[in-house]
Amino acid sequence: MGLAAVVGVSAAALGLTRLVPPLRSADESFRDLAIAYFTPPAPQHPGIALVTLGEDLFATLACRSPVDRGFLADLVGTLEAAGVRAIGLDILFDQPTLPALDERLRQRIQRATVPVVAITALGDTALTEEQRRYLGRFLDGIPHGHANLAKDRLDGTVRWHVPRGPDGLPSFPARMAQLAGGAAGGEVPAEPFRIDWHARPSPDAPPFPTYPADMVGMLPRGWLAGRIAVVGTVLVGVDQHRTPLSVAGLSTPGVEIQAHALAQILDGRTSRDLSDGWVVALVLALSAAGVALAAAGWPVWLLVPASLLGLLALWAAALALFAQGGPLVAMMAPSAAWLGGIAAMTAHLSLKERTDRRSLMQLFANHVSQPVADEIWRERATFLAGGRPRPQELTATVFFSDIEGFTTVCEALEPEPLILWLEGYLDAMVRVVAAHDGIVLRFIGDAILAVFGAPVARTTQAEIDADAERAVRCAIQMGRELQELNKRWQAEGLPAIGIRVGIHTGPLVAGSLGGLRHMEYSLLGDTANTAARLEALGKTVGMRSSPHCRIVIGEPTWTAVQGTVAGLPVGEMALKGKRKAVRAWLVLDQEGEEVRPAAEAGE
Repeated sequence: MGLAAVVGVSAAALGLTRLVPPLRSADESFRDLAIAYFTPPAPQHPGIALVTLGEDLFATLACRSPVDRGFLADLVGTLEAAGVRAIGLDILFDQPTLPALDERLRQRIQRATVPVVAITALGDTALTEEQRRYLGRFLDGIPHGHANLAKDRLDGTVRWHVPRGPDGLPSFPARMAQLAGGAAGGEVPAEPFRIDWHARPSPDAPPFPTYPADMVGMLPRGWLAGRIAVVGTVLVGVDQHRTPLSVAGLSTPGVEIQAHALAQILDGRTSRDLSDGWVVALVLALSAAGVALAAAGWPVWLLVPASLLGLLALWAAALALFAQGGPLVAMMAPSAAWLGGIAAMTAHLSLKERTDRRSLMQLFANHVSQPVADEIWRERATFLAGGRPRPQELTATVFFSDIEGFTTVCEALEPEPLILWLEGYLDAMVRVVAAHDGIVLRFIGDAILAVFGAPVARTTQAEIDADAERAVRCAIQMGRELQELNKRWQAEGLPAIGIRVGIHTGPLVAGSLGGLRHMEYSLLGDTANTAARLEALGKTVGMRSSPHCRIVIGEPTWTAVQGTVAGLPVGEMALKGKRKAVRAWLVLDQEGEEVRPAAEAGE
């Protein structure tokens, strides 16, 4: 069961956290928080510089939108002169300005001595047909790549990069890496990849050297030499997007997102996420740990805080590992495995407990007192195996009672009144047995078979003697109870009865017999047989224990109760089926009505 729980919980944890949107969103949010606040510092990227067009620059340009093409042409020339390795223009040329300026920019790009890459848009981008035609004409003969960002459908956050469009067109960063000859391994990834965001050297420093476009001409040549210059706008509300870096509330400019993807391609880096194989191993391990914790059997008041503390420790460990430069562990699947393992095993143990309790109660609890039922359940581990009592040798007191003249009663009553009368009798006697901590095992017609001292084995002679005394006092009380029943029955016109009780204490084998459909707790051995024979012997005893009851007990029982109850020796008698004679005693109820000989009692 433990192995099945581990495998099932692990599969559910891995599947649900990837397929159920709220869980996947929670997983991504945890990643975002870790990236935003726990990424270890790193130097600015040495191969990329951002050249930004901000609000201060646009205030001086003749044309704001579309961006002044004359200024861009001059900027390309300035960057080329600064010794950059390549230039990327994250500006969409989908509308004309002055034809002369447009052509000047095209010629400047085409004649540049370093690669200059422009952006285009994929087919699902919201552009008019006229815009698409102009964009196609402008980019004719100019290297370009798509600048479309992959946004999560749940929250619109950019976490992945798609290096090739559906038609095979490279992305803007992929095209720059190709032309700049800097892709690690010489090839650009063909499949989408999770962006490994380049860290900042400090909270107030950007991950890439960043310079305003209008200041480029004044920079020392060495600041840009050998770098790829990525040009783009940094205007509030324009080309701004939600990324893991935006958790603090600030959106990330599109040009910076393109730079992060470009840096990852140039460095040949993959996401710092823990690999799938290790995730599966971690989930299995935490599921097993949760199952083991629940299987330890801790009480709920201790298990719940331990589970929560364990969960907090897992999250803290994951963040500490990432902050130290280790992999990023998405915590929803491991957390679900930990809690799921605990919940699954707890549910299994609870169900098993209910099943075991139901099995025990089917055997005992219909006819036992609550203290006995509690003791049986509390000590179940000592005698329960495989959901049923295992055979065991113990010393107990067996109680067997029968109604005198029951055949005559059956002949005097119709079936329905007979059953109602018998049910009333049995119900009253069972209550007496339960009140004395005995266990009624079964009814045999009008006879009652009960035991005192099972199924929890007694370990001392004092406990065995106490069971014997309870059995005898139970029989005495049954005689007293019968006096009240007879008075009521006689008032209702029903027959009065007497009972015989045989009690014997000794060793026996106890266990459950039967299968799934029917199972009984049975007593095997000489002690149970002797109790039944002692009850039958009562027919030959001339005295009564009380007006309506005759209690005959064996020598071991008398030894246990001698001095606490009164009795008369019946003598050594050979019982049917017994090789050796058995000394028997008649118990007397001295506190009840005067004891009379059987003949005087109307027998």
